[in-house]
Amino acid sequence: MLIRAGERPEVEAPEDDLVLRAHVRVEDGVGLSLTHVRLSGTHRPLRTTRSARVYYVLEGSAHFTLGAAEPFVAKAGDVVIVPRGELYSLDGELTYLVLNAPAYVEGDDLYEER
Repeated sequence: MLIRAGERPEVEAPEDDLVLRAHVRVEDGVGLSLTHVRLSGTHRPLRTTRSARVYYVLEGSAHFTLGAAEPFVAKAGDVVIVPRGELYSLDGELTYLVLNAPAYVEGDDLYEER
């Protein structure tokens, strides 16, 4: 299977200060999803009870908060692993890939009040 650059639509999500393009989706039947994201601001705190997530930072940097752990800065080349069910948030100016396993399904993200 080949998914060409630009084949999947770019989607704006202003409530989370981001623009994303879901390159690999649940419909592709490979058991995971891969999304390219540009964040410019603050993403709402969230968790997912269905997937573990792996963030690979391509450009820029962001502050991540995972559960009760001390916040940290992730920058280009860093990998952040978010275990299934862990509350987390991020803010900054960055571009990243996020891998969900199993694949992201609409409704997986459970948002917390700020």
